[in-house]
Amino acid sequence: MKIYDFEVEDEIEKVEIYLKNVEVIKNSFADNTSRYRRLSLDIDLDFPVLRDCIESYERALLIGVYTYAEQLVKNFYYQLLEKDSAQNIYIRNFINKKLDTQKFSPNVSYEVLENSIKNELGTDFRFIINKNREEILKYNDLIKDRHRYAHRGIYQSSFEQYRDVIKVEKYITAELVMIVNHGMDYRIHYQNCWKYIVDQLTKCCGLYKELKNNNNKELKKKFISELKDLRNKTREFLRNYNDYIDKGKLLNEIKIQLERMNTMDLRRISSFALIEDLEDAIKTSKIIYLKN
Repeated sequence: MKIYDFEVEDEIEKVEIYLKNVEVIKNSFADNTSRYRRLSLDIDLDFPVLRDCIESYERALLIGVYTYAEQLVKNFYYQLLEKDSAQNIYIRNFINKKLDTQKFSPNVSYEVLENSIKNELGTDFRFIINKNREEILKYNDLIKDRHRYAHRGIYQSSFEQYRDVIKVEKYITAELVMIVNHGMDYRIHYQNCWKYIVDQLTKCCGLYKELKNNNNKELKKKFISELKDLRNKTREFLRNYNDYIDKGKLLNEIKIQLERMNTMDLRRISSFALIEDLEDAIKTSKIIYLKN
């Protein structure tokens, strides 16, 4: 998938390969420090210099992960605004001046990006995942770490956070690709489907709790009706949006439970507990529409 001049799959793969390489060399250095000391003597290189080279390689990962996010967002706007391709020359010149490739540096922190899309593209837009989810917090911390490193030379990132940060970048990528491919109306419909499923799930879970304490015939009939509606909606939802949910890696656990919902046998009482598993997955994933 290409967004303007940005090859999404190729670029995220480069970041993941870099992460793997850093992990390999850090583990090797930690497990074989004495051998690296001997190597430094054999090649007449001060050991601290060799250690600093390895640490510099890790610091470059910080820049690479940040650069992916920045280039993704820059090219997202370039694509939507038809940079260099607008038929009206005055519009084209205005866009090129305002979004100069050398100077345009969007703020890519999670909440700022969400507000930017909301203010400039669609007032109803919201990311599906709450900003307080652990991986999102790590992503925002990395953005701050990059600015601190770039402006003050202070490196404070933890290597362990990168894997989660890349998952967030994949999630954001899936969101932006959806808008580029289908437009904002399609994306808002996707968002509304999440809200409907969460609201319907909440209703079903409430009825299920009542049913456990009171096996009333009318209550069970109402519960089965609401549950059937939820199951049908999840089937339609996955049919329409499966690819984007799959690529938004932070939604993997919910996807597993949605797929289980699709196979629910409404004739078997034992299968009703699937809605509690789905509710747990939505809570864990911190979907914005689930009320505490």
